[in-house]
Amino acid sequence: MKIFPFGVRLMLFAPPLLGAVLTGCVAFDPAVQSQVEDLNERPYVAILPFGFDLDITKLSAVKTVEVDGTLSPENESQQLADALREIQQEARWLLVSRLAAGQGFRIVSLDQTDALMEELQLKSSELPNPEQVMEFRRRLGADLVVAGSILDYGKIRWQWMAAGMFADMSWETAALGAATAWNPGLLLGNVGYELLTSTPLWFGGGYLFGVAMRPVRVEARAFETSQGYPVWQAMEESAYAWGALKQLPETVRDKKEVQLKLNMAEIMESLGDSLTKEEFMASRWQRQPAFVQR
Repeated sequence: MKIFPFGVRLMLFAPPLLGAVLTGCVAFDPAVQSQVEDLNERPYVAILPFGFDLDITKLSAVKTVEVDGTLSPENESQQLADALREIQQEARWLLVSRLAAGQGFRIVSLDQTDALMEELQLKSSELPNPEQVMEFRRRLGADLVVAGSILDYGKIRWQWMAAGMFADMSWETAALGAATAWNPGLLLGNVGYELLTSTPLWFGGGYLFGVAMRPVRVEARAFETSQGYPVWQAMEESAYAWGALKQLPETVRDKKEVQLKLNMAEIMESLGDSLTKEEFMASRWQRQPAFVQR
C-alpha cells in the first residue's frame, strides 16, 4: 500500500538575523489538470461528508461572537450545530469543486452518496470499513471513496504545537549559532522571539505582524472499491491568510469565520490537487488488485 507524506508547506519570514517559520500560506492557484484524456478512464469518486476529529463546544471557537450577554445557551448550542454543519458541507463542496476543475474524476451524486451512507449507518466521523467501501461500487458504480477528517479548526492541539515549536527553534538555533559563533545573547533572544511568534501561529487565536493566525488541519484518504483498500492519503495544514484577506472588504477581514474559511479553502485546494496528480484510471482496479498482502 502506498502511503504519501504529509503535505505541510513551509515559508520563511525573515527579519534581520531572526526568522519565524510560518506554515500554509493561502494561495488559490489554478487547479492541477489531469492528464487522463479518456473520459471513460476517469474514475467515479464518491466523496463522503467530512467529519470532526475534535470536540468544539463554544460558538466563539469557530466564529466571531458579539459579547453582549444576549445569546442564551440554547441559542448558542443551535448556532454552533448550524456552524459546524456548514463547515462540513463547505469542506466537501470545496473538494468536489477542486476535483471537478482538475477534470480527472467523475463525481458520484452527493445525494446518492449520503443516502447510501445512511443506509449503511456510516457516520461522517468514522472511516468506512472494506465492506462498506465495496458497497459504493456495487450500488453506485464508484471506483473510489474519499473520506476526510477535520483534525484541528482554529487552534492546533498541544502535541502538534510542541513538536512544531521545537522543530522551529532547533533549526533556527543551529543556523543562528553557526552564523554568530554561538553568541548566547542572540541565541536566547531567538528563543524568546520564537515563543512570541510560534505561540499564536500554532495555538491560534491572534495576530502576528498584522496576519491572522487561525490554523486548520485536515486529513483525507481514498479507498479503491474493488477490495476496499486505501490507495491515497494526505494531510494538509493552513495557519494564516496572508494576501487573501486583503482582497476582502475591511469590514469582514477580522472575522474569525472568514479567516478559518480561507484556510480551509487552501487546504482543499492542496488535497484536490494531490489526488488529481495521482492520475488514477478506472481500469486500474478492474485489471489487478490494488493491494497485495505479504
